[in-house]
Amino acid sequence: MNLEDVKKALDNNQNLTDELRDNIFSLINIFNNKYPNISLENLCRNLNTLKIVKSNKFLNKRVSSYNYLTNTIEFNIEKINEGYDMKHVLMYELLNVITNNGQMTGFNSNDKFRALNAGYTELLTNNLVGNDSDISSLEPELISTNIISLILGNDTMFDAYFNNDASMLTNAMLEKGFK
Repeated sequence: MNLEDVKKALDNNQNLTDELRDNIFSLINIFNNKYPNISLENLCRNLNTLKIVKSNKFLNKRVSSYNYLTNTIEFNIEKINEGYDMKHVLMYELLNVITNNGQMTGFNSNDKFRALNAGYTELLTNNLVGNDSDISSLEPELISTNIISLILGNDTMFDAYFNNDASMLTNAMLEKGFK
């Protein structure tokens, strides 16, 4: 899969507006330029049916969330108006789309590594597009993830994340003496 395949999949998705397709493709270009060796296969498959919907504080307390089972990104309209960097928020959710293998996103197997996965997604998002807002809803997870990345090694975290392999984390933790 290459960027041309991604563009075709994105253009075939009638759930998205032209402006949203352009914004998503721009972020995908940033991702692909930074990480050209990461497979775009999951992304291509998921872009065909990706839906983006509005929600509210009663359905979603965060500014956004991604449901990998329905391949849907929800944006909490009330939170958006609080000053979030929407480029950052969309990139965060696109990383979830990129790592959605149909069973999980990243290394979040059966929600065992939910906070660590969220923190690592935030770390990657900051690396890719930064955050032009003072608002960071995942700061505790990001701090913890940075510490764990130092202990386990960023290569281990990176490989586990993009290969959807939680066992890589578990094995690395056991090797480092985690119980």
